[in-house]
Order: sequence, then structure tokens, then C-alpha cells
Amino acid sequence: MPVSKLMTTTMQTEKAKGSVTQASQGSHYEFIDNKELASRWALPESWIREQVRSRAADPLPHIRFGKYVRFRWGIPELDGWAERRIIDASNRKAGRILGKETQ
Repeated sequence: MPVSKLMTTTMQTEKAKGSVTQASQGSHYEFIDNKELASRWALPESWIREQVRSRAADPLPHIRFGKYVRFRWGIPELDGWAERRIIDASNRKAGRILGKETQ
């Protein structure tokens, strides 16, 4: 391979690496699958999958890549979703999480 072509290829590779590094520095989110999320939250995978379905009242924030579902670990939306499910004395009588009326 001629030296000029090799230098051009090397420069393109370095430029591509730089743009990937810059993009990853802008966001500190990790893509994880439902198995990893279930492991981190100590829940069954089936429960995670159920919370992603469109019929869920408040679906988990997720990204679909065709048939593959991924979660961005560390995003405020995922943290907020989990925070809405924390039940303490202040929200127990108010219908818990989703504003259900108490009976």
C-alpha cells in the first residue's frame, strides 16, 4: 500500500475514533438489555419485559432497535420512573404511584 494512502486511512481512522470519543464524553449513559437491568434492580426479567410492553400503564423508558430493547442506564427518565414507585408514608394514602383512588 502506498504511504500516502496509508496515511489517509490512518487519519480517517483517528478522526473516526475522535468523533466517537467526543460523542461518548457528551453522554455518560450505558446501553443495557433487560437481563442486565433485571440483574441491577434484582427483579425477574419477565417483570422488566412486562413493563416495556405498550399495554403497561407507565412503561419503562427504553429504546427499540427493531426487535431488540435496550435501556440507557443512568438517564434521568429511568431514575424518575423508579422514583415514582417508591412508596412511603406520604404517598401510601394518596393512591400510591399512579394516582389511583383509594377505596
